[in-house]
Amino acid sequence: MINLTLGDIGAISGRNPDPVSCGIIPQEIAEILFVFYKQNLDPCIHNTLGDNDSLSTIRARSPLFTTAICTVSAFCTGSKYYNTLLKHFTTQVSGKVFSSNHTFDDVRALCIGALWLNEVSTALNSLAVRISTELDLHRCITKMPHTKRACYDRTRLYWLVYLCDHHCSLIHGRPPLTRDFHSLRRPRDFLQSYYTNPSDLSLISQVELWSISSRVFDMFGADIECKATSQRSDKLEQLSDSYGGWLEEWLTMLSFTNASATFSRRVFDLYFHSAKLYLFSHIFRGSSQDTKLPKAGAEGGSDTGTDEFAHGAVRSALAIIKCIVDDDESSSWLGKLPTYIGTMVAFACVCLVKVSVQQGPYDLQDEGIPGYLQRLVQVLLLSPVVNHPTHPLLSIARSLETAAALAGCVNGVNGQDSLASIDMRDLDLDFGFFDMFTSDASNGCPDSHGAFPGI
Repeated sequence: MINLTLGDIGAISGRNPDPVSCGIIPQEIAEILFVFYKQNLDPCIHNTLGDNDSLSTIRARSPLFTTAICTVSAFCTGSKYYNTLLKHFTTQVSGKVFSSNHTFDDVRALCIGALWLNEVSTALNSLAVRISTELDLHRCITKMPHTKRACYDRTRLYWLVYLCDHHCSLIHGRPPLTRDFHSLRRPRDFLQSYYTNPSDLSLISQVELWSISSRVFDMFGADIECKATSQRSDKLEQLSDSYGGWLEEWLTMLSFTNASATFSRRVFDLYFHSAKLYLFSHIFRGSSQDTKLPKAGAEGGSDTGTDEFAHGAVRSALAIIKCIVDDDESSSWLGKLPTYIGTMVAFACVCLVKVSVQQGPYDLQDEGIPGYLQRLVQVLLLSPVVNHPTHPLLSIARSLETAAALAGCVNGVNGQDSLASIDMRDLDLDFGFFDMFTSDASNGCPDSHGAFPGI
């Protein structure tokens, strides 16, 4: 949470130094953090920096943008400077709350922080959306495709805010604050702009993906006690087809040959399977007494629509884990992705773990679910996330590792049984997202039924 005080605002109202100027980090450390961000993190959000941008040019333009870049890089690398940088960043942000003098770089800084710094993401995202409205970033959307650079930059930044807002919306289980303006212009009209570049393709692909997810939220809302299949299974199927159409179209438009590891084909697939898991998870809404995964070999009294979508949720969850463990290089890029991906990895783990509690629709050994989860632990523990004790992916690894270790100490207990013993409360994450799928949750943390009641 950002602690706003008049003293903080007064201290930075007249002078707003970047972390190098005020001695928080040495120049050489700032250079290292900046290079890490530009090479590894910026491609995740479709390149907010220009080819010629350097630490010196960004420092000259925006102290807040400089601090945001250094802070998220310190977070992803486990730098000892992270806590000090985070404090400086939140102090600078506090000075923006009542300010009327905002820049595009302020919005970029807030989005960067919201995408990676989960502990302050809600406050940062809300402020980014508010400032983007004050700057009229949406003003030029009706003018797409753009022939003026100013309009192009304004609309491109709006799409970044849109993506950031939807990431935070899903993570924290809240309605998005931004609109997609589909009734006015298709997002891909932006690609016909005079100034478009290769990064715009990946940007608009994500805008269109999240636009479908917005339709999911608009269709099913936040009523966690409403069972989707009773009246809206046809809508689930239509939305699933929309995701499938999105995948088919964009695979023909995007090239991953020279793509950064943080927006490779694997990462593209991660976003797709995460969206499908989000969709199919609505089948588990309602109390745990009302919703169960179909039993293997069950006859009669089974809602085939429910079965199909429940199977779809499990398949999507397993696909998320496979995207990670089947890539030999995943330990090098996974911890660099925005927090949203970590949330969906956690959600996928919980889904698969809870499936193993009961005799579900799969032979777990044939599907290899316990083995995939154990391989995920190995990948996570080999990745740089182990250098940062508060990284959400590390909490997933520790929870799964603890269960596996306990299995080795108890005769007759196998890995499958031990993984089934994991409680969602062992995962040190914001559970706002999980609360969207069960009425059994309380105080922001679900009970033992978790996000998939009945599993």
